[in-house]
Amino acid sequence: MGLTEEQTAFRRGRILRILAESNNQGTGAPMIRTLVRSWGYKADTDTVAIDLAWLSRHGFATVRPIGEGEFDIAKITQAGRDIVSGDLDVPGVKLLED
Repeated sequence: MGLTEEQTAFRRGRILRILAESNNQGTGAPMIRTLVRSWGYKADTDTVAIDLAWLSRHGFATVRPIGEGEFDIAKITQAGRDIVSGDLDVPGVKLLED
């Protein structure tokens, strides 16, 4: 796995942790972007949208638009919580120990 793929996997892990900490309220894509960038990851609007779509497609998060497509709200699923808790290992998602 190359550097870009490693960064992507760790960024997805960070996104899942953010969603896990949102207590089922969901988190807006702009907030996710801000938090991920604060950890030093590349997180332009498209990158976050692609990661959220990937997590949603694999069943680790749900994503729904708010308003008239202004931004998306993401929520973690049980499978996503299983990744965060360490009960499920998935290629494409890696967690850092904080």
